[in-house]
Amino acid sequence: MRIVLLTALVGACTTTDPPITGTTSLQITLVSPTNPGDIDHRLDAAAHDVTVDVQALDANGKNDDAYTKQISVYVHFLGTLSPYLDQPPVATFNVTNGKAMGQHLTLPNVFGPTTIWFDDHAATDATYATGISPTLWFRDPYIDDIQCPGGCPATPAAEMALDALSNSPLVTKNISVDQSRHGANGTLVVTSVFAQGYTVADVLCASPDTPPCVANSYDYVEVFSFSAPADQQVRFLSEGQVISGFAGGISQFNGLTEIGFPQSFAPETIVVNKALEPPAVVIDNTWFTTNKINFERNESGAIEVDGGVVCPLDADYTTYKQWKVDPAGVGDATACGGNNVINVITAGVVDLDPGTLVGKKVSKLVGILRPVNIGSFNVWLIYPRSAADITN
Repeated sequence: MRIVLLTALVGACTTTDPPITGTTSLQITLVSPTNPGDIDHRLDAAAHDVTVDVQALDANGKNDDAYTKQISVYVHFLGTLSPYLDQPPVATFNVTNGKAMGQHLTLPNVFGPTTIWFDDHAATDATYATGISPTLWFRDPYIDDIQCPGGCPATPAAEMALDALSNSPLVTKNISVDQSRHGANGTLVVTSVFAQGYTVADVLCASPDTPPCVANSYDYVEVFSFSAPADQQVRFLSEGQVISGFAGGISQFNGLTEIGFPQSFAPETIVVNKALEPPAVVIDNTWFTTNKINFERNESGAIEVDGGVVCPLDADYTTYKQWKVDPAGVGDATACGGNNVINVITAGVVDLDPGTLVGKKVSKLVGILRPVNIGSFNVWLIYPRSAADITN
């Protein structure tokens, strides 16, 4: 048998593209603070003034003298960019002949490892060159940072600007809270446990883990665990338990700030002491009118209604098991038919038939506050934790 091998020689064609020219990156030099901190040495929470030098570099790493454009500034912390690129930036400034030296920036409230992002995407003839600062290490957030507009103590202007009834200042962020804002005498204590989550308060105690303890506005938050909440060792949490912290993503559910997809952490030795829980905050009728923000300030905390009258059961009870109380103590058709009522849910927790209480005054009613806020539609619900929260 004859085998014939045929070899074909094919000439290869090559092309040479022109070299890259112009700015390819922005070099960011941190001028101040001179020490950006690290994981064990955090910057002061108020140290949000930063100075940087910016230089446009070409493909050869040299200054691009032809680069003159406006730069936009954003910050990246807790897992996301702030603000998003479709929102107004933190700041803008001009780079001229490839340089912008000594640019002073005031950062918004930032937490944890933070980088500053620079680009020219909004400039005419954008190059889309970008630059990122070295990492600046700020402290991790407290509970009130998650809830409090503009930082506590919140001003009415900040609460209004954020639309605080519907938004968290850190919504979409991934947070880790592992300490009380009150220092050595502060404690993170579980204030309620339900089938799909729990609430926690940051309290100031007489001494570490020693009652009495108090909480301030915005010191409460709900952790939504999807199922019975447990710690890192899969030990179920209890009301009154001291925890080491929690982590997860912040979202808004009809006006309620939630920590979703959470991890919860407890000390090796479990401490449960309901006396560590802060006292319930007593509401008055001004909360429904001129002081509506008080509902937000105490969201996920325990509130108390004194002397409220139970309203006739309606379709909300049939559909949602929500029965209503008129805090003003009137309980007639006009009062119960308006918006100035507290909705109560006891099903599955308290063995109670609210139909037996219609028209009667309840001397004290306590429950964990949750809102349903959709635009101008506001409903306020409380969830008693046990029969001890209802005193006839």
